[in-house]
Amino acid sequence: MTAREPDDRIIVDLLHGGEAAVGEMKLLLRLVAAVALLCAGATFTVGSSSAQEIDFGKIDKFQSLGTGTLHVGDPPKSIIDDDERHAVILTIYDADAQTKVYWRAPDSKESRTTIMPGRGVQTFQTLGVLKLEAIGEPYHEIKYGYVLLGLRQ
Repeated sequence: MTAREPDDRIIVDLLHGGEAAVGEMKLLLRLVAAVALLCAGATFTVGSSSAQEIDFGKIDKFQSLGTGTLHVGDPPKSIIDDDERHAVILTIYDADAQTKVYWRAPDSKESRTTIMPGRGVQTFQTLGVLKLEAIGEPYHEIKYGYVLLGLRQ
């Protein structure tokens, strides 16, 4: 396969038992995981959804995606801890507790807190800080997934 071969041809070859380079497989895996994460949030969302306005032209790069579980009483989990601008799509797909989100607004650099009462999807534009904490009754937990994108200055 050449570097100029279209992505759809790579996918068709893989479906028919062909082989692909490791880099192509990683790219395809990231794409599938990101779409699955977003679809899971949209499909299982019974709670609320909200979003900040995001200028997609400012997205510079895909940085990471991940999932995790937070237990009530544990310290906040840092998703972002740097001085860069980011867009985060956060999906709470299973929750018997509330999610407290600590983040910093990119325009005012002011620290903010958002409470997500159950399952839901929310987007954040943040300047270097995003932490999650499960709050509620002891022994309860939340399960989450996120997509982290870098934003241009």
